[in-house]
Amino acid sequence: MDCYTGNMRNQTDNTQTSLSDRIPVQAIKYGLAAFGGFLADYAALLALKEWLGLHYLVAVPIAFVVGIAVNYLIGIWVVFRRGNLSLVKELALFLTISLAALAITEGSMYLLTDLVKIDYRISRLISGVVTYLFNFISRRFVIYRTKKIEPDTK
Repeated sequence: MDCYTGNMRNQTDNTQTSLSDRIPVQAIKYGLAAFGGFLADYAALLALKEWLGLHYLVAVPIAFVVGIAVNYLIGIWVVFRRGNLSLVKELALFLTISLAALAITEGSMYLLTDLVKIDYRISRLISGVVTYLFNFISRRFVIYRTKKIEPDTK
């Protein structure tokens, strides 16, 4: 255990669980982390739009950063084990995936709110589902992928 990962196990532990056993559990845990991040994002969006009067397309990326920060912290403490990447590479990949997710969010918000004429609050809920799926798959298989642990044949 180190200060970066909190209670996360180091990748070198000897616990052997199959990939198919880990993914559903991680998806559920990540869902909880994503929900926490989404709540922070959504609350910030409402505050920025309703109280400060920002246009929703300006408020969304600001709120998104708040949600991503919460999601990242919960994710590294509860969901994923550190992979074999350095902290710098891990954060760079996390940022890259987050920027792609932001592009998906902004695009879907524009599409749903301006073109389809759905209220921005409902649009954000819909885009949140799409973003969740993109984030989980990307982070699980790009950032937090694990090396296959070969059984000891001695």
